[in-house]
Amino acid sequence: MVGQMHPSNFQIQETNARLAVGLVAMIFYLLIGAFVFVKIEQPREEVEMDAYVEYRNEWIYRLKMAGFNEDQIDRLFADIRDAALNGIWIEKNVTNEPNWSYGQAFFFAGTLISTVGYGHVSPRTHEGKMFTIIYCIIGIPLTLALLSALVVRLRQPSMWLRCQMNKKLGHLFHTTHLQLFHLLFVTVLLFVFAFLIPSLIFTSIEDDWEFLDAFYYCFVSLTTIGLGNQVPGDSPDQQFRAFYKLLTTMYLLFGLCGMMLFLATLYDIPQLNLMRFFIMKDEGNAELYGDGEKIQINRTNGGPKYNRQLDDDDSPPAIPTNYMSTNGFYQQPMMR
Repeated sequence: MVGQMHPSNFQIQETNARLAVGLVAMIFYLLIGAFVFVKIEQPREEVEMDAYVEYRNEWIYRLKMAGFNEDQIDRLFADIRDAALNGIWIEKNVTNEPNWSYGQAFFFAGTLISTVGYGHVSPRTHEGKMFTIIYCIIGIPLTLALLSALVVRLRQPSMWLRCQMNKKLGHLFHTTHLQLFHLLFVTVLLFVFAFLIPSLIFTSIEDDWEFLDAFYYCFVSLTTIGLGNQVPGDSPDQQFRAFYKLLTTMYLLFGLCGMMLFLATLYDIPQLNLMRFFIMKDEGNAELYGDGEKIQINRTNGGPKYNRQLDDDDSPPAIPTNYMSTNGFYQQPMMR
């Protein structure tokens, strides 16, 4: 009827206040992060700047004695800086491996389609930049589809474990508690096989990495932050670099599958699904998820129990496994 508003529109209006609170909280969280980083990192930066100024002044004096003027000296330091940023470096008369060898290029392509994007190596030509755009437009959706399909396979043994927990422990624990136990088990597996063991391996291979450096690399990579200040295999004397880069690329792809499985398990628990707080109302016995799907909340003495209901189909919903990743961010899986 004309003038009648869809129920989902009411819900959006009623949760606008929550969304505004969330945005304010996010800005406040960013301010806290900025304050902490300044307090932690600024003293180190000041020490390094003082050391650089002292080093630069010493060489300015020496170069002026050799007949160089101020502009030539500035140009020299600028050229050295640009070459280092572009990955071009010579140390002890040994030139590091080119950025665009096949091993390095394979690793770079993997960081593109996985959206990790370290940024320490990037195309310098117009043709390379244009190809990067086209390559990512095609490659990122294909990679996300492949990773989602792999997560579906991983969900099968995960859900089998969940069913076994229901059978064995369902009479002792509430459903929410069993979901938390299941999430804890998946989290421990992810921590061991995607973070702890790879960190130990990287520490043993990379001579200048401590365990924290390796764990930091694994974290910023599998969360697709990809800062790029630490990248494996960039040491000038690294052996079997191409093979090493290939294995690292495989680690990134399978590690992302583990992260997606963790997120799918996390979002299975309604109390931990924070998106519901910003888009769904708490009143009533049913909450609209979209596309006609509702979550029925039955209040019992043992606490709320959740089960999904469909308006037009009584069959159980598919397991949510699809994720979108844009610029390094994972989003809530779409529930169908």
